Order: sequence, then structure tokens, then C-alpha cells
Amino acid sequence: MSNSSTRWTKKVMEEKIPLQNDYPRPHLRRKLWLNLNGNWLFTITSINETYPKKFDRFIRVPFPVESYLSGIQERVDSSMYLWYKLKFQIKSRAWYDGNPFHYRIILHFDKVDYETVVYLNQHIVGLKHLGGYEPFSYDISSYFINYQDNELVVRVWDPTDKWYQPRGKQELDVKKPKMIFYTPCSGIWGTVWLERVPHVHIDRLQFQTRLSSRNVFLKYRIDLKSIIATSFDYRSSNKKMRIYSEKKFDKQKKYLLHVGRKQILEQNEIDYEKLGFILKISIIQKNHKHLRDFICSKPNIEQEISFPLKKINLWSPENPYLYQISIDLYQMDVFIEHIDSYIGFRQISLCSTKKTICLNNKPYFMLGVLDQGYWPDGLYRAPTDEAYRYDIEQTKNLGFNTIRKHMKSETSRFYYWCDVLGMLVWQDMPAGDAYNGYEIELEDDKILRLHRDNSTNDLPLAERKQQNLPKNESPLPIKVFEAKIQFEYELKAMIDFLSFHPSIIIWILFNEGWGQYDTIRLTKWLQSYDEDRLIDSASGWQDRTNIGHIRDIHDYTKNILLPSFDDENRALVLGECGGFGLMKYGWSYNAYSDNYLLTYIFEQLIVNLSPRLSAMIYTQLSDVENETNGILTYNREEIKFITPHIKRGERLTISCSNIYVNK
Repeated sequence: MSNSSTRWTKKVMEEKIPLQNDYPRPHLRRKLWLNLNGNWLFTITSINETYPKKFDRFIRVPFPVESYLSGIQERVDSSMYLWYKLKFQIKSRAWYDGNPFHYRIILHFDKVDYETVVYLNQHIVGLKHLGGYEPFSYDISSYFINYQDNELVVRVWDPTDKWYQPRGKQELDVKKPKMIFYTPCSGIWGTVWLERVPHVHIDRLQFQTRLSSRNVFLKYRIDLKSIIATSFDYRSSNKKMRIYSEKKFDKQKKYLLHVGRKQILEQNEIDYEKLGFILKISIIQKNHKHLRDFICSKPNIEQEISFPLKKINLWSPENPYLYQISIDLYQMDVFIEHIDSYIGFRQISLCSTKKTICLNNKPYFMLGVLDQGYWPDGLYRAPTDEAYRYDIEQTKNLGFNTIRKHMKSETSRFYYWCDVLGMLVWQDMPAGDAYNGYEIELEDDKILRLHRDNSTNDLPLAERKQQNLPKNESPLPIKVFEAKIQFEYELKAMIDFLSFHPSIIIWILFNEGWGQYDTIRLTKWLQSYDEDRLIDSASGWQDRTNIGHIRDIHDYTKNILLPSFDDENRALVLGECGGFGLMKYGWSYNAYSDNYLLTYIFEQLIVNLSPRLSAMIYTQLSDVENETNGILTYNREEIKFITPHIKRGERLTISCSNIYVNK
């Protein structure tokens, strides 16, 4: 096994279509879809070139250009365009059955980092897309040729840390041996796929659960979308537009996020109720019995139904019970389409006088691991769906119940497995534009940060401005408007994309002050936008007093220092700690000589946790590149801790914290 391989690498290399049968959007499933992953033609040009003279290489989609699995394994920078080309045709008659004006073909990109322009049969398709973490799609029906070859070309530009984009821990110039930043990941890193949808179709599902002493209340909203067919004819070429030229793209309207803007969901001007669209919905138990069958005659509007609490299996890590959902869309009595989905009934909240995190109205201690989401062969992209599942199962087997997905968001498949297997998720918003903050650091936070930084293996400190500045000089840099707009656009897109999953229970807005700004405004917006989850406004430092639901401390020392008093309205958590590694290779926050000593120190950390805490997140699940403080090695082949001891420490934590178990 090479340094760039895992147990799944060989399988990927032998497959014609990676991830072929893994439906990319498992919470909204249609039967008719086509996976376009595989070997595409590829080349790299200067950004000054309009179109490449030739595509001289192959790349394996969907793996980042820098990764081993892509077949390219090269660094790129902001002076380069990445070009992908694929010729494909659809021969199956199922795609062409029925009236062609009643159906549209949608091209989906699960993840592309960062700026994407798409061409089909020498025509630019839709808007230029900006964003490396959320899926996006185009209606390609007007450019698609039935039963014949179609030429798909994708151009990507990824400046990484040389622009305003949210990028997490990706950095172009990773040179220092002790770095918490990693290899950047550029280009297509999520599945590319097609599906056929009706002219009017189900576009988004949203479920929220609320518990009382006797009932379970389900808020639901099912959004329909109408695609307006154009009169474009692929047989008549558009001679006025230069092929592959920089078209003047219509700019998407983007706004700063405010509570008053009421951006809960985009409003659709079409009144589907008046047009006679109805949804027949069935919620189905694991024994195939129907829990409830009902009709929704008000699409695109939030509604609520209730169930007796005693009849519902509540979702938790100990009992990850999922109900299947079947949805049929009709107009009057004419069947339009069928969708399959699922739901987990659960509630996350703060409870008790001394604020504690509660799952399903009972105190629940979250013992978690930090997960960077990197792999030696695929980098940002897990090599297979089985690899996603393996990480989650190993985390559960080691006694943890929570994963903090750190500085990136994953494809839907990762969160699907968290839903299925029962793993709570704290989801970070990836940092953007700077690793310094734009807000004043409070004195209490400064003391906690200095305690942590001055006691850990010479971790490089962030550069901070001197306090003795001239009167007219601002003590802090100012975040430019373009950076705010892009961060907030991608924040909202992440929430919209992931808010379906019951496993996600906390949104983390900022980490350790990286790019942090307008914390109060953004927290208030986020609390109003997603009332189904808790908000961790500032993980680490740069806290804003009593803002959000959580006071989050980071401390990598052996003697954890917590704030001297508890907030009235927030739960106290240890959002990062530990960072234990072995001396024999790489670097870690705290290095030890052998596995037994390493395990003993971990046990001591667990046993000595303060009862004031509602959660602890240990750094980290696996090694990443030269950072070797993972419980697992980078290739996931070795568990460094003595496993029975980890589980013993976990049992002690459970007993001390009165952890809730769903019975």
C-alpha cells in the first residue's frame, strides 16, 4: 500500500464509473437518473486562453485534480483554468417516453471547487456558478440531442486562498512542517449526474420536529418548481454567440442576510394550489405499516401535523430509527411523479435551569471527534461510499456519538450514513477570505486563547495587530463587501442543502475567529432561518456574550481552563481538545512515546472532564498529511489507541454526565 492509497483505492481504479450506484441525493430520490462519473478528457490552460487547443489527458471524475485518484495529482493556482470534456448519449427509451414538452433533463453537479462554467454542444448553459461546497444544476433540455452524442465541457477556476471564497483549511502554500492547513482541492469533486423531471416537479423537502409531553409535531414543507420551456431548437445554431466566449452572465441577486428579509425559503410566484396540484404522502414504518397517509393541497407553504408521542420511535444515536416517506404528485386526478424520502423524528434543544444540551427533551452528553474529511487517495473526496460508512462506524465503535465536520461540508451521502447509522453532526461553515478576525477580542477570550496557545507544541500563532495604534488608525481590518456577500450566499446555500438531515444538530458559524465578522447579525439570522438546530456562533474564541446557544472553548493543554462562570442562556462545550499523537512521525499538539501512554493520557482527559460541560470534541478522527494527532492513521489502517480503554473512558463519561439513552 502506497502513501497515497487506502483499502478502497484499488476498487476505484478498477471501476469504469466510480460511485456508480450511489444516488447523490438520497433524501429526494427518483428512479430515472444517469451517473456521468468516470474518465473524462482533461487539460489545463492559462486563464487568458478562451478555449484549449486540445484535451491531452484523462481525469477520473469525481476526484480533485490534486488527488491521486484523479490520475492528475498536480497543484493548480489562480492563473489556471481546468477544462473537462465528456461525450455521452442516452439510448434508453425510458428517457424519451411521453410528451417531450412535459419533461426536462437536468444536469447536476454535486460539488465543484470553485467557479464553474458549463457548455453543452457548444452553448453556454445557465449562470456561472460560484461555490465549492453546495450542489447546483442546469436545465439542459434545450441543448440536449436525443439518441445522439452530446458534448459536455466544464471550465473551472479555483484561486483557493487568493480570493474571497470560503475554503476551509485549503491553502496553496503549505510549506511549514507544523501546519493545520492542507493541500487545496480543485475542480469536480462530487458526482456529475442527469435526471429527468416533469415540467412541474418536487424540488425540495423540509421537515422539522417539535416534542411536547404527549405529542410529536411535524412541520413540513414540500416545494414544487416549474421549469419554463424555451423555444430554442438545437438544430439552429446560435451564430451571434461566440462559442466558448466569455458571455455576459446575468448576475444572481445576492444580499446580506437579515432577519427582516424573511428569506426562510424563496417564494414562488405560481399558485400551485389554484392550479390543482396536490401531494399524497405516506409515512411508513420499518415493518412496512403506514404510520400516516395524508394529502397536502398547499405546496410551497409550511404546514404542521401531529402524532401521539407514544406511537413514535424517536431518532437518536442509540436508536437511529428512520421512517420511509412516499410522495406522489398529482394535478387534479392526473399523476405527475413519485418521490421517495425518509425522516427521523428528533428534537435538539437547551433545557434545565443551568443550560444543558438535550436530545428529545432529555440531557445528552455529546462525546465527539473532530473530522477534517481528508483522504490520502481522494483528498476532499472519500474514495467510495463504503469509506464514508467505515469512518462513521469506526467512530461509533470507539464509543463516540458525535462528529464535528470541520471546515468543510461533505456530499449528501456522508450525512445520509450519519442519519442511517445514528451519528450526531456539528457542521462548520468553511472559513473564507482570511484566518484573522474582524471583531474585537473580549478579554476573557484572550486569556483562554493565550492559555491554550502558550502550552501547546509551538503551534504557530495568528498574526494580530498591536493595541497601541495611532488614534486615526482602525485597530482591526475591515472585511470587504464582496467577501461578506460571498460568505453569506454560501452560508445560506449550505443550510438549504443540508437542513433536511436529522443527524445535523448544530451549525457552527465561525471557528477561532477565522474571517469572523458581524457575529450578532448572522447569528440572529441563522436562529430565525433554522429553528430546528442549535447555533454555535464562535467556536474557540472571539465569543460574543450570550449570543447563540453555545459557549464553545478550545483547549489543547493537559489542564483544561473553562470560563469562571456559566452563561445564563447558553450551554458550555469543549469544542476542541486533545490532539494527542505519537512521537515517531509527523507533528501533533501533544506527542507521546507509545500507544499505551497515549491511551492513558486520553483516559485522563475523559475522566477529568468538568460536569459543567454538555459536550467534548476530541481532535481528531484521523491523521491528515503531516498532522498526526488522529485516532486513526491517515489511511485508516491503524487505530493508535488501545480500544478497550477508549470504551472504558467513554462509559465513565456517560455515567458521570447522565447521558440519555432512548429506550
